[in-house]
Amino acid sequence: MGRFNASYKGIGDMLASKMMQAAMRAKAEKVKLRAEATAPDYKPKGVGYKFEFEVSSGVKTSKKGTRRAYGRVTNNSPHARWVEYGGKNTPRHRTLGRALDAVGDD
Repeated sequence: MGRFNASYKGIGDMLASKMMQAAMRAKAEKVKLRAEATAPDYKPKGVGYKFEFEVSSGVKTSKKGTRRAYGRVTNNSPHARWVEYGGKNTPRHRTLGRALDAVGDD
């Protein structure tokens, strides 16, 4: 039977490759669409929430120096934290968390 010898540099290169960056961005775009579809249309004082989601992607380097592709969805609304986690007078919606769970590992 043959042996497998892992090339850790090769695996690291793959995890930071353009192909992996594109895959992470595509996943983040799906999460964004799901978040927009399920987000509350919350507009206190004229500030929107539902359509303030943005996607970014690229390569991140850890403190140990390992490089990995990432995809990120953020909401730039000033009250995004309160919509996501809730507060004294705001129900917890967990919009991004639920969107990520719904998209899963498809």
